[in-house]
Amino acid sequence: MNTYEKQNAMVGDTIKGDEWRWHYMLCEDDGFKDSSFPGCQFRVNIDDKDIMMAVNVKITGKPRWNGYKYQSRCKIEAVGDGEPSSFFGGVLYHNN
Repeated sequence: MNTYEKQNAMVGDTIKGDEWRWHYMLCEDDGFKDSSFPGCQFRVNIDDKDIMMAVNVKITGKPRWNGYKYQSRCKIEAVGDGEPSSFFGGVLYHNN
């Protein structure tokens, strides 16, 4: 994996918010946007009922090796649909 790939979130990577119990895999965005929803980079399946939450992920730290894979600190935005977005600190685990 080259340095450029480690600096970007990609489909198949996983995220975990600092206070979250579980990791969530980044899935492709559905491309939907309208006047109240600005669109998003990714969707994550947040429960077993296939509820897909819209998220944006911004890398805020350098990638480091944790013994299994590269991980980077990140800022996770849960994109608001007609209401303000919520932001979380977390970790992005690179798939490659």
